[in-house]
Amino acid sequence: MHPLLEKEHQQLIDLLDDLDKCILKGYSVNQVVKRLDDFVAFAGEHFKNEEKIMEYYKYTDIIDHKKEHASLLKQLRTLQSQLSNGLTPFGQGYMQLLRNWLEAHLLDTDNRLEEFLYQINADSDKKNR
Repeated sequence: MHPLLEKEHQQLIDLLDDLDKCILKGYSVNQVVKRLDDFVAFAGEHFKNEEKIMEYYKYTDIIDHKKEHASLLKQLRTLQSQLSNGLTPFGQGYMQLLRNWLEAHLLDTDNRLEEFLYQINADSDKKNR
């Protein structure tokens, strides 16, 4: 995996863990909102970085990958808005949704990107011999 993406994936997991602990310990809604905001902001930055890498290497599945990013960000921003306006409680159901999405994205969509990048590097190594 690209070193930046690997680092950022771990940061996403850490932010999600922090959000989960915040909920489990019964922190205030403002504290939950702050941690969700941090997660959403970082996810947006990570997606931009990932998309730049995909564009640079001319990743073949870039369109579908970008659509998945856009869909998640839309869902996250809707959740942020609802939570900030007191329209929905944020609890373990949402945490499970976020964890399931992140796991599926990392193990499926990003794994395909990782395989593509690995092949690019392998092909590059062969040419340089």
